[in-house]
Amino acid sequence: MNHLVENVDHVQLPVQDIPQAVEWYNKVLGLEVMTVYDHAAWLKFNSGPVLMLHRSTKNERTFWLAEDEFPMPSFMFITRQIEHLHDTLQDNEVHIRQYEDHGFGWVIKFVDPFGNELGAYQPKEQPQ
Repeated sequence: MNHLVENVDHVQLPVQDIPQAVEWYNKVLGLEVMTVYDHAAWLKFNSGPVLMLHRSTKNERTFWLAEDEFPMPSFMFITRQIEHLHDTLQDNEVHIRQYEDHGFGWVIKFVDPFGNELGAYQPKEQPQ
């Protein structure tokens, strides 16, 4: 099949303060800093697309509402260390909206300092 798009290159999040955001994403989530400008920064995961933080003074943030009005992240990170992530978020006083087993794996939903709804999950290991 000939797909018109190949993959996700990068994901963009609005932030009001680039240096503060770079520090938070590096310190709290462990992303590697690639490039930083006044208006934007690029951070790297272990694999997959790059995260672009884009300066916005419009008080914008990313999220959508589920049918029950629960704020949802636009994308989910994957982790193999959900308990450590949970502890790190708590240690850094990050607002955690949800932390529970969803059957397919453990899910954590949280909010960055700029109001962006984020989430991560650790898939259950498949039996061999």
